[in-house]
Amino acid sequence: MNDPARGEGRPRGAETVVDEYFARLARATAASRTEISAEELTELRTHIQDRLSATRGTAADAARVLDELGTPESLARAFADAAEDPASAGRSSTGRLLSVPYDVRPPTADRVALRVWNPTDPRVLVPKAFGMGWTINFGALAVKAHLVRPDDEDDAFAAVPEGVVTATLAAPIAVLVAFGVLAATAWSGLPATVPVHWNGAGHVDGYSSRGAAVLGLALLAVVPVLAAVWVHARRRAPFNRVVASAVSLAFAVMSVAFLAQTVVSARGGTGMWATWIGIGGFLILPFLLLVATSRLGSAAERRRDLPTTSTKGRAQ
Repeated sequence: MNDPARGEGRPRGAETVVDEYFARLARATAASRTEISAEELTELRTHIQDRLSATRGTAADAARVLDELGTPESLARAFADAAEDPASAGRSSTGRLLSVPYDVRPPTADRVALRVWNPTDPRVLVPKAFGMGWTINFGALAVKAHLVRPDDEDDAFAAVPEGVVTATLAAPIAVLVAFGVLAATAWSGLPATVPVHWNGAGHVDGYSSRGAAVLGLALLAVVPVLAAVWVHARRRAPFNRVVASAVSLAFAVMSVAFLAQTVVSARGGTGMWATWIGIGGFLILPFLLLVATSRLGSAAERRRDLPTTSTKGRAQ
């Protein structure tokens, strides 16, 4: 069982309690020959950090949070039972179908965040957190572009100022407002039936009613933004909140682009320029948001560690 590097953002007392728990868990899984993946361990640590963020972070707080999980031995048995459950045979919740990965487990904020931003994973395309196919690991892209390093942060985004974490939500909300403005101004000029699908050459080959088309695109924009607002409102870990902002930004941008494409085509325009711009925005804007926030966090972490390093140097 490979245990990922522990976070450094908690007081030493809580950190020691958590590390001792994971050490016991490692011994228990080794004794039972149970395999817990690095991703599952990371999700477990992220969950613990998220719960501790709502406390003072003392050793007693850590003990209470870990009590919710049960003893390391019982948790290891639970993983072993899940792996050997005959009822699950033949219908695994994760796997591959015709070489395409799938995951039908209920999605969690931790799993979604780890798939979207994981600089320690060199794969650019990773299995979706829910559904079939792949999603983009922006963290791997950032490493390949030499914009971040895999070990830049001990705990992703943990050192980012609270105000900056909250401010990341402004980006998808601003794009959502732009969608509303475009829909309101273009509505009266749209015919009852509007284009909603185009072939590879850019020619319209599908139509829908005006109301259904705009409503569908509105849901594509609004639902992810509301999900991001919920993650922020629940005061989840900075990692979860920043990634939620980035994901909702991507969907909001695509919604605006598709609406613009519909409006242009309904007015007799040709070409797919609005869609191509939207695809570019879908990829680039969340990437820039994540990279910029990560670099802010790395810089803040270095500034925080500098006094400690300087003090040690003077003591020597």
